[in-house]
Amino acid sequence: MISMLMNKLAICQWRIFLQLILWLGFIPSTFADIYPSKPIRLIVPFEAGGTSDTTARAMAIRLEKVLGVNLVVENRSGANGAIGAMAVKNAAPDGYVLLHTTPAFVINTIANKNIGYDVFKDFVPITNMGSGTGYVMVLNPALPVKNLTEFIAFAKSNKNGVIFSSPGVGNALHLASEIFANRVGIQTLHIPFKGTSGALTAVVSGEVDFMIMPPTIAHSYVSSGRVRAVAFTGQSRSPDFPSVPTFKEAGLTDLTIAGTWLGWFAPAKTPKEVVIKIQGAMRQVLAEPDMKAAMQKDGFETDGRPPEEFDLFVKSEYKRFSEVLKTVKLN
Repeated sequence: MISMLMNKLAICQWRIFLQLILWLGFIPSTFADIYPSKPIRLIVPFEAGGTSDTTARAMAIRLEKVLGVNLVVENRSGANGAIGAMAVKNAAPDGYVLLHTTPAFVINTIANKNIGYDVFKDFVPITNMGSGTGYVMVLNPALPVKNLTEFIAFAKSNKNGVIFSSPGVGNALHLASEIFANRVGIQTLHIPFKGTSGALTAVVSGEVDFMIMPPTIAHSYVSSGRVRAVAFTGQSRSPDFPSVPTFKEAGLTDLTIAGTWLGWFAPAKTPKEVVIKIQGAMRQVLAEPDMKAAMQKDGFETDGRPPEEFDLFVKSEYKRFSEVLKTVKLN
């Protein structure tokens, strides 16, 4: 009798165990089915008003309609984007805290091994919103030069060289300026700021001589004469500055500097189904004509590739920037 009771108890326990396993196995898909059910925080690791911020907000407004919840954009600037990245790294991996960032996210880990996060271990890639076609080089208009050739000659004749600004040490715009200076052989002093706005203001005031930056932000400053645009770094001229020659057209035939990109990431261990759901919603938004137009206005070509393809892209960017940092200085 006791033996029979023991057998029945064992069978009952086994059935409960199997039901628990089955239930646990369905958690990811069930969670993905109800996701999202509350507001999502989108961390932008740079100050408000810059290109990364404006593009994040453009996406957030439209993505709210697709996902059915609010997307709250939160600026966490500092340390070239590292402060915001750390906030996402330490968030719960449930898809409710996401990162919208630039190549600085990758460059930080190459330039500073103690930065506090690992791009590939601490995050999962979602997608790339878009890639920039290039940067525009702007000068303080008080300089006695009118084009790139004259500026290079001026810099070489100046005993102390020239001064440039950027949104931070190791930022993609910082690297672009270093690559240019290294290519033409001029001496430079770098003044880093917390964001693009401060760096551009320094060019306007004459605190620095030049800056390489996203074209859209520079547009009103160029049209008003507060800065002078002398070159575009991309393969072809910028639609924002059709009269401004490329580096190649200005005589630097072997120099082209690709524009920035706008990547979305989630904390490591975020369910794959959730990542795919976010990417799918973003791809839907990026296909909308008004979003395409907004991105083009900001100097970007829309993307939206799957997480696996974006992961390969980020790895290729890590390799590319590792090579770049071997030839330029960071200070």
